[in-house]
Amino acid sequence: MRTTHTVLTLLVTIAGFLSGHGQVQKEGLIFHYSVMDALRNGVYKGDITVKTLKSKGNFGIGTYNFLDGEMIVLDGIFYRVPSTGKVTKAEMEREVPFTCLAVFSSDQEYEINGIETIEALQEEVQKRLPSSNKPYALRIECAFDSIVVGGAEKVQEKDTTGLAELMKTRPLYKKGHISGTMVGFYTPPSFSAIDLSPFHFHFISADKTFGGHFISGVLSAAKIKISIDEKSGYEIVLPQQNKTFDKPWPQQNAKSSY
Repeated sequence: MRTTHTVLTLLVTIAGFLSGHGQVQKEGLIFHYSVMDALRNGVYKGDITVKTLKSKGNFGIGTYNFLDGEMIVLDGIFYRVPSTGKVTKAEMEREVPFTCLAVFSSDQEYEINGIETIEALQEEVQKRLPSSNKPYALRIECAFDSIVVGGAEKVQEKDTTGLAELMKTRPLYKKGHISGTMVGFYTPPSFSAIDLSPFHFHFISADKTFGGHFISGVLSAAKIKISIDEKSGYEIVLPQQNKTFDKPWPQQNAKSSY
């Protein structure tokens, strides 16, 4: 065990040296608490709080224990969108089963217009990525003629119904003529067990009253500002003393999104 630990430490040190920083900077990593495959297999309880997560990033997405709301983290504020659709700020002691966070620092910023569909927007973003095999945090300021976002219904503590099944009846919220921020990540296909691939976005309106998991939308003719933060890898922390997480999963490496 001691030899293994030494080797791993050496590899981390070498990675930091080669990157020119002398040591690995956590700002360059995407922090994950749990993985998407856990949600796909009904692991809806975690043992980490919003208070603890605030030190892990100021930008990100996720959900809350037993899917009691969607999470959007923007400019260091943790928002929660419960099943009512009303955006609130999350309590510091509220626990989380899954989140993806980053310290956002833009490497690229540019503006585009004339794009109406999210598919065209994603294609444009992918063209700008230095590599399709590395992860990126993505902040997109935009406006929609119409948008649909999804929420989450709280489940019973012992409910382990797979996420794909639950999402068939998830609450949906629709708005027209609204501006705001797409908060999300590009995840390479090789990491699809960790998060949705290639993209996972949540949306929050400019006035912070409307938001959720992005489902669909028609973009307006207004300019779209895209900020890309290239990341060097992942820091992953897994739930502890969690029987649902520890048992074998029937949908290992499933790739369906929610």
